[in-house]
Amino acid sequence: MQKDRFKFRCIYCANCCSDKKTIVNATYLDILRITKGLNLTFNEILEILGFYIYEKNFSNDFIKKMVIPPIITEKGNAFVGLLKKSTGACIFLDEKKKCKIYNLRPMFCRTFPFTFKVLNLRRSNLKINVQMFYAIKAKEYCKGISDNAPYISNKKWVKIGKKVVEELKENNKFIEIWNMNVKKGRIKPTAQNFIKTILKI
Repeated sequence: MQKDRFKFRCIYCANCCSDKKTIVNATYLDILRITKGLNLTFNEILEILGFYIYEKNFSNDFIKKMVIPPIITEKGNAFVGLLKKSTGACIFLDEKKKCKIYNLRPMFCRTFPFTFKVLNLRRSNLKINVQMFYAIKAKEYCKGISDNAPYISNKKWVKIGKKVVEELKENNKFIEIWNMNVKKGRIKPTAQNFIKTILKI
């Protein structure tokens, strides 16, 4: 049971949607939801996703610390997320700082400014217990975290957190299989093939 109390009220400043240094991570389940919800064609899916390449090699310890590990592509390790405009804002953020896909937004968008840590997993019934924290980035620029904000309902947010943790587990397994198949030469590691693999699920 989460004992810490958190204050937060979203004021729709869109700082979390427009930070130049932040990737709007998208799991394969997020991609499927957005694809279905917007009825996107294959080419349209490619137009909304970014494959953010990092040239340096990551240590195994670094990758383990990442919430979502990188996928192997023909250009190097890449983190998959929603495409960003030249300003750094998410492609789905409009001129009025409103999200164009609010009901379909990625799970990470839904949980911000919080992050969750798995405390234990009871194998008997696969029940997940999580602990909630303010995300490090949230402390930097989220205006919704303030002394004037109301206390949130921990029960509601922990419920969301459990769903996110479950989806992350599925997603990271998907990435593990993708990377393994790439290393074994079973699949050409292109963005197109990554999307095709997702659409087959």
